Amino acid sequence: MKSGAIALALLLAPVPVLAAKAPQVLTLKVAENGNPYLPVAVKKATLNIRIALSFDTALILNQAPAQRAGLKPFPFFGKRTFRNAMIPGGEATFRFNLASITPKGLPDRKVPTVWVSRPIASDADGILTIGALKADRVDVILRDTLPNSRTLILKKKGTGETGINTSLGGEEIDISLELNSPVTVMNARAGEALIKAGLLRRANEIGYWRPFPGVALPWQRLKASPGANILGLPLKDTGVRISEAEARAIDAAARGTSTETDDEDTITVTAGREKKKRGRDPWILIGRDVLDQCSRIIFDRANERWLLTCAF
Repeated sequence: MKSGAIALALLLAPVPVLAAKAPQVLTLKVAENGNPYLPVAVKKATLNIRIALSFDTALILNQAPAQRAGLKPFPFFGKRTFRNAMIPGGEATFRFNLASITPKGLPDRKVPTVWVSRPIASDADGILTIGALKADRVDVILRDTLPNSRTLILKKKGTGETGINTSLGGEEIDISLELNSPVTVMNARAGEALIKAGLLRRANEIGYWRPFPGVALPWQRLKASPGANILGLPLKDTGVRISEAEARAIDAAARGTSTETDDEDTITVTAGREKKKRGRDPWILIGRDVLDQCSRIIFDRANERWLLTCAF
């Protein structure tokens, strides 16, 4: 999936490989809100960081904690202003550099680090991807093992990545897991692929995806066919990204923060003699509507896979 956090990570320099030995297993238990957290030392400060499952190696911070840590942007090109519906308020200043971090109980390392002039996390000082934790395996414990649980094995796309990939209806779809999303969300191209495959159908209902504080992006609810799943993950409370215009056409009371720029995730093809516009690559973000049925999520770096113990 191409979330705003992933796009930010791609702007930054590659991560150097360090020689420090990683522990075999790190265990994280989720807080009452369903997310895992970890103290992370960043230069002059120890910060409360939410661990995310859904993007590749990067640390994204609110501005105040970054200032407490004494972070400075790269000279000349380490500060930029972006405008996008995914950004709180639609516009923010991003500063970035490589920062040395030390997650509690783990070796230190350097990671691409971004700090944003608008709050990017309301529950923590920032967000760090699970892929940045130097452990052979990270066990995320959600709850005691549920009755009738089984283990689902999902192969990662490749070394250093957290995403999963599958093919459906001629599309290569990026799939990510995210405990901070209450629902499963996908963009238009992924939605059309699943609809054409008979797994989902559109419903006359609008909702909002809120990936960051101050961001509310409209989506249309999708209803799943009996037994519908992708890679063994059941399709339940699912929505597909739509534009403001589409939302207004479905529900006159709909409102959100989408812009024409963000419509790349909502428009697949323009009709007529105009040049075809396929939009962004297909992505699906699997949320807690699915993951709440799991008791353990394992990021198995050594074997390039995810292991999910769930009662689907």
